[in-house]
Amino acid sequence: MGHATYSYSAISSYENCPLQFKFSYIDRIPPLRRSVEAFMGSRVHEALEKLYRDKLYEKTNSLEEILEFYNDRWRRKMDERIFVAKDYDIENYRKMGERYLTDYYNEYKPFDEGRTIALEKNVYFPLNEKYWIKGVIDRLTERDDIYEVHDYKTSLYLPSKKEMEDDCQLALYALAVDHLYGVKKIELVWHFLAFNKEIRIRKDDYEGIREEVIRRIEEIEEAKKRNDFPPRESPLCNYCGHQPICPLFKHSHSLQEMEPEEIKEEDGFKLVNRYWALTQEIQKLEGEREMVKKQILEYAKRNGVQYIYGSDKIANVKFYRNVNFREKEMVEKIILQEGLFEKYSRLDFIKLSNDFKNGMLPAAVAKKLKEVAEEVEVARIYLRNARREED
Repeated sequence: MGHATYSYSAISSYENCPLQFKFSYIDRIPPLRRSVEAFMGSRVHEALEKLYRDKLYEKTNSLEEILEFYNDRWRRKMDERIFVAKDYDIENYRKMGERYLTDYYNEYKPFDEGRTIALEKNVYFPLNEKYWIKGVIDRLTERDDIYEVHDYKTSLYLPSKKEMEDDCQLALYALAVDHLYGVKKIELVWHFLAFNKEIRIRKDDYEGIREEVIRRIEEIEEAKKRNDFPPRESPLCNYCGHQPICPLFKHSHSLQEMEPEEIKEEDGFKLVNRYWALTQEIQKLEGEREMVKKQILEYAKRNGVQYIYGSDKIANVKFYRNVNFREKEMVEKIILQEGLFEKYSRLDFIKLSNDFKNGMLPAAVAKKLKEVAEEVEVARIYLRNARREED
């Protein structure tokens, strides 16, 4: 039986949005667009790869040569699929990349910090007999018998060292380096280019990450069995290359292709507007009904009547005395102590249904329940304020 292969990017993709994972790694649908942040990151990585690759051939590029290479690649690779999600333009991002390269160049020249072992190194190694990991190491160096795994980040977020200690990606690459070269002394180095800072972490052993990653992969394998890949909305949606076909945003993209007058006549647009108008009317009527109900109760008390007559209906007004328990936990404790819990407890059918659907019940129980279970479609509509894409 073959093994399944995952990259750290694939695992992160699933955890960020299961549907985006499905589009990319199961359906193999190429991104329909690309964020300028990702585009700029690729161009910066290419320039740094050139810097160190030429160094292997005893050529030290000047800063001007590196920037010329970066800008040439920027021009040649730019196309209409590149989009900007924020209130800036593409030129702002090109200049950001120039600054990152300039800061890095001035910080590390003459680039003799260790011997380069590999650049853009493809790695492939087993986590166990079922799962393998593949990935690409930006730069692998050796210095004083210590192998260093370097990774370039162009994000505008600078994490704490503690956050990076818990990071899985480079820890996996450390396991790959050990697998390939049989070395144990490995240091992880992140270059946060936007801040001209690096974070270094060295552990005696990176094996602790293996079981954690296997657990995360097995979650994905279970989702595959159930074909369960719902979209998950987050700020990352603004940068997703599959947003135009995502059910959360597909309609919005189709509206963007229309003229203003066409939008007003589009069925979905009109239906939502009508639904919202009716919802507001119902809320208003419910408020009025509660006010009238209060007035009826006051009338009944004031006049000492139970039946109040209208033209077509009679209001039967009844007053009850009921008991509410304030301390829920205390009540539960008392009922448990007195052995009365079963008498006053109720079966939670919602949780039972979810556990049955997600395969979390014991097999014998699930088998019995299967005979009396049926799957039905439940639909609900939730309204919220429309948000601009950049929010």
